Amino acid sequence: MIRSTLVRNLASLLWAGWRRRYMIAIPALLMPFIGLAVGVLSPKQYETSTTILFQEASQHNPFLEDLSIATNLKARMDALTALLHSRHVLAGVAWKMELINDDMDEKDKLTIISELSRSLKARLVGDNLIQITYRAPERGRMVETLSMISMRFVERVLAPQRSSILQSENFLAKELKQRSTDLLAAETALAEYKNRHASELPTLHSANVSRLAELQSVLAERRIELDGAKAAQYSLAIRLSQTDPVIGKIEESIVTVMAELTELRARYTDQHSSVQNVLARLQALERERSRVLQNMQSIDHTNLDREQLERLWAIATSSRQTSEQSTNSHPLLISQLERLQQADDHIERLTKEVSSFAKEIEKLQQRVNGYGQHERRLNELKRDIQVRQKIYQDLSERHELARVTGSLGKTEESERVKLIDPPYEPLAPINLPLFVFVIAGCLAGLGLGLGLACINELLDTSIRRKDTLKQILNVPVLARIPSHPSLHTGDTSS
Repeated sequence: MIRSTLVRNLASLLWAGWRRRYMIAIPALLMPFIGLAVGVLSPKQYETSTTILFQEASQHNPFLEDLSIATNLKARMDALTALLHSRHVLAGVAWKMELINDDMDEKDKLTIISELSRSLKARLVGDNLIQITYRAPERGRMVETLSMISMRFVERVLAPQRSSILQSENFLAKELKQRSTDLLAAETALAEYKNRHASELPTLHSANVSRLAELQSVLAERRIELDGAKAAQYSLAIRLSQTDPVIGKIEESIVTVMAELTELRARYTDQHSSVQNVLARLQALERERSRVLQNMQSIDHTNLDREQLERLWAIATSSRQTSEQSTNSHPLLISQLERLQQADDHIERLTKEVSSFAKEIEKLQQRVNGYGQHERRLNELKRDIQVRQKIYQDLSERHELARVTGSLGKTEESERVKLIDPPYEPLAPINLPLFVFVIAGCLAGLGLGLGLACINELLDTSIRRKDTLKQILNVPVLARIPSHPSLHTGDTSS
């Protein structure tokens, strides 16, 4: 059953192909000639190529790899392809090759540049080779054009390295100069700070502490000595106040009067006028002595003022002047006054020394107390200098590396880029052979004919088989009336 169905379907296809034989055969016969005409009339295309080697620094000179800049073609290939088709590169080539001129409008220039861009193709071969292919309808100037394009392309490939090295060197030189100025300013600030606080530097802290302890010890000794001098002066003042020369004068007068009274009593009685006069003088002197003694007891011996001292000095001076005429002088008063004067001088000297030591200790104490602040400030300045020195040294090393890298790049530029396959003039066009067009025409004609036949067969609603009619009417077919010309004629006449 299945076999008969398959045979019936195959027979139907063959019968349909036979019915449409002209529709299949005519395109199959015509299309080869059309393909031949297309092959003959299509414009010829010529192709040339060049291969350039960009050798990496690690392969060219492994010992100087750290001083070289890697080309890295694989990662940059998309960018290099865009660079090859850029208007900047192609416009320069077109001007050099005189493909465009000033008389052309912008549209024509853009058309030529676009055609030149479409005719170029670059691909990476391996890791270090770039192949540039150029197609053109004429082979006259293809070699010159591709050479110009490849030269511009190589320049653009190496331009980032040159510009980056130059920019890096200029930037580092500028920064190095600025950092040198900053470092000099930081060092100057540290030197000025040390000059301003030369005696308060942390290196002198131990010496300042020792000096402070020594001065405090000396100050304590001077204060003790000053207290002793003041006590001695107080004792001298008390003794001096108790040796009043007025009392001495009165006592001397009393002794003189008593001696005179004794002489008069030896010659006269007490009722004698001379004796009475002497007794009156003696009583007056005794009353004066009692009054002076009472006044001395009420005197504050701790406050012996300058008026009293001047009075005592006047008495001592007058006694010294009259010492040559009289034997009753006051050597004790003079010696006490001299000792008191010496004590005053000693106290004044000690007071000045104590004041001087106190001021010196106060200044030294401030220096010692400022140790932490000076230490912190010096650490800040030194840390700033260290940071600036580190930055300066780093920039200096980088600047030297940039200079060496630039010199190395100029030296290796001609050696790292090599032209492996120069552009060549094509000998024949790259168009397909004519027989390919003929075969393609045959296949296209056969396909076109079969397609048209299938479409017509599908669009044809004629009933050609009884099984088709049976499926449509759902009744059995009893007989088939063959086509007869007379029947068609009769039907037409009727």
